[in-house]
Amino acid sequence: MDTKPGRTDRAISEYVRSAMKQKRITQMQITFKIGRKAQSYVSNRLNGKYSWNISDLDTIAPMLGLPNALSLISIAVGYAV
Repeated sequence: MDTKPGRTDRAISEYVRSAMKQKRITQMQITFKIGRKAQSYVSNRLNGKYSWNISDLDTIAPMLGLPNALSLISIAVGYAV
């Protein structure tokens, strides 16, 4: 179930977008890695329309050089401050 994004969701999206740009990772690469068929799934989360799933963040984190979702969230929240 998708929920309305909050401040932490926005921080995560901002961090993921920045890290993707820095590491030259595309939305399609993330879409494929998390096992989705529609790029719009990732786009909607990067643009703050929907919240991220922890399982998706656990899959994305290593792509960004992080061990897991908790590390990604922690860094993202600090990144936004």
